[in-house]
Amino acid sequence: MTHEKEKPRLFPDGAKETTAGATEQSVNQPCIQDALHVIDDVPLILDRISLKPRSKAPLNRGWRRSPALTDAKVAAHLAAGGNVGAMLRDDQLVVDADPRAYEPGDDPLARLRRDFQLPLSPTVETGGGGTHLYCRIPAGLKLRGSLPDYPGIEFKSVGRQVVIPPSVHPNGRKYVWDPLAPETEPVPFAPDALIRQLQKLPRTSVTSESSLSAEWLETALDALDVLDYGSNDKWLPFAMACHEATGGDGLDEFMAFCAGDPKYADRLALVRARWASFSHNRDVSITRRTLFDHLHKAGRSDIVTLADEELRSPAAEDFPAYDDIPVEEKAPAPDLIDQMNERFCVVLNGGKLAVFMEDEDELYSPPRKVFIKLSRQDFIHYHENKLVKIAGRDRRVNSAEFWLKSPRRREYHGIVLDPESRDGGKLNLWRGWSVEPQQGDWSLMRELIEQVLCSGDPASYEFVLRWMAFMFQHPSTSPQVAITFRGQEGTGKSTLGRALMAIAGTHGLTVSSPSQFAGRFNAHLRNVAFLFADEAFSRGNREAEGVLKQLVTEPVISFEGKGADIVSGRNLVHLMLASNHEWVVPAGMEARRFAVFDVADTRKGNAGFFNALNAQLESGGLAAMLHDLLAMDIRGWHPSRHVPKTQALADQKVFSLEPAHRFWWQALDSGMLPTTKGYDWTDGPLLLDPVYKGELVDAYDRFLVKHRLNGNASHRALVASGRALGLATTVKNTERCWVLPQLAEARNAFEKALGSQDMFD
Repeated sequence: MTHEKEKPRLFPDGAKETTAGATEQSVNQPCIQDALHVIDDVPLILDRISLKPRSKAPLNRGWRRSPALTDAKVAAHLAAGGNVGAMLRDDQLVVDADPRAYEPGDDPLARLRRDFQLPLSPTVETGGGGTHLYCRIPAGLKLRGSLPDYPGIEFKSVGRQVVIPPSVHPNGRKYVWDPLAPETEPVPFAPDALIRQLQKLPRTSVTSESSLSAEWLETALDALDVLDYGSNDKWLPFAMACHEATGGDGLDEFMAFCAGDPKYADRLALVRARWASFSHNRDVSITRRTLFDHLHKAGRSDIVTLADEELRSPAAEDFPAYDDIPVEEKAPAPDLIDQMNERFCVVLNGGKLAVFMEDEDELYSPPRKVFIKLSRQDFIHYHENKLVKIAGRDRRVNSAEFWLKSPRRREYHGIVLDPESRDGGKLNLWRGWSVEPQQGDWSLMRELIEQVLCSGDPASYEFVLRWMAFMFQHPSTSPQVAITFRGQEGTGKSTLGRALMAIAGTHGLTVSSPSQFAGRFNAHLRNVAFLFADEAFSRGNREAEGVLKQLVTEPVISFEGKGADIVSGRNLVHLMLASNHEWVVPAGMEARRFAVFDVADTRKGNAGFFNALNAQLESGGLAAMLHDLLAMDIRGWHPSRHVPKTQALADQKVFSLEPAHRFWWQALDSGMLPTTKGYDWTDGPLLLDPVYKGELVDAYDRFLVKHRLNGNASHRALVASGRALGLATTVKNTERCWVLPQLAEARNAFEKALGSQDMFD
């Protein structure tokens, strides 16, 4: 940002002139001289207004609309004991530092000078011990009033007012121009870095509401009695409502209101600090409606009506509504809003307002439409070189800001992934499958699924085909079953996953570690219909196991993005896993979430077969695969009711056994109960020589220690797991003991519970 060529509007040509109506005689009066502040024989041009005696509050309502005081009127007002203020123009900035609001041991003004290299400029020493630094800024900017890193410092620009010398502070001390401040140089521009920090982006909201004007707040406050708000519990919510109603721009009016209470006469710095804090610590339950309620109770519903009319008025002054520009003046961009609506939309996403851009992802062939999330600031920066001319204004504005202010912008109140398009009020991320179904040949993929992935088992092959058909025919319904392939590296178990990924397109995702699907930030899963976890899961990660089970069965899950609130959404994930390890998934005794298949190694390393398969898929096989699966008759069929009881699933149950089940499984496998006496189960039923509770608990405790398993030995756990296997307890000689069947019978019960056969051969 460069300013050397801009005309310094604070210093008009003709250096001897003061304000309109000024006379040479008025300049010679000492009090008027202070109110003018001459630098190098040039008065600092200030639009002066009347303030109340010993007060920062304007004397009259509507001071923003009133003409600036002439020198004669300034002299008369000062002579009557009044104070004088300056209403700042659009090319003026005053840095207002109040040490009373500083943190102990901190000097924010010194840090501000150092951080931004503030130049020497006209300076006022306030009666309250503060400092006013006068700077120039490019005309027309809207700036923030504060920066959170510099507490106790206000940045006042157009529409604000400051007290000027020789006014008197409520404590009796005068405002004076700092004699050490430069008086031989023009008022300098504020540093570019500071201006960039202060630049205020146009306000937007999902409801397209704008802030009320400071003038309206002045009218509202005149109808209320400041003494009704003498306690903090009444004053604080009222102050927050005034701040929210004006977007923070009504500070001067609110301070003038507070000054009417004698208790606040010398505490306005505290009022200013509290007001500034509302921008960073807003209570969302307090809105302008709180202020409206006070007006209704005061019998001034007419002022609320004025607010409603103001809110319904054309868009903000900086960016007038596009539809309010006369048709003949809408050029050069008569359809700018429609053009931008085709590519951009505003979305309230996880409590944050964001802009989504629709773009093409070249990773897919043909390219797929995807949504890219942009922050509001990035969206505006993206359009910095795309300016639009607004009729009746000299300057051009950023087209992004122009679009954001338009009531015709495309906007949504949330995000969904909804293949059925049932909620038109939210941004639907569903883009459909990435290929068009078409008849063709995908016989090699069929062969891979049947002969390799399902090891030639017809029931398993039928289930896998139907599971895929269910995903394509019912993408909005969770299958509640994850399909899992276990086999050696190079056998082809990932080939099917990659093919399904290609069909899913933007709604497919491959992950290779638990953090990518089970981490805290999982917002990327919101757009996923098919999730392929390739070597992404490991045993012992309890948190990841819990998330995995939720992804498989829960109809609604929570999504969290960085810097955004947690939101709930429908779970459309259809999950496929592949692994080289023996243990693949956490399958309990009653597991219904996983269909597990052992992959045959008959095609391992067969490059010719896989090259031919991939070529077939690329030449129409994917389209044929989707066509046939969409046409498959699966009416009334759901994956969760037809999970095959494979040996691979039984193995997962064994590997995932809880400690008590593992204890029984080891006893059944060895034929010995590991008690102190060492009961031999192969001799027959243990009825005549019972196994007592204490012995069994001690054996279980030694088992936990030996295998380094967490937890304490619990007879309740042994009873629960034993009963699930058909074992039972009884009482003999007044002591609890176990009645165990024949070893073969107990083994059969265990195998039946696991859905397996020949486990103990």
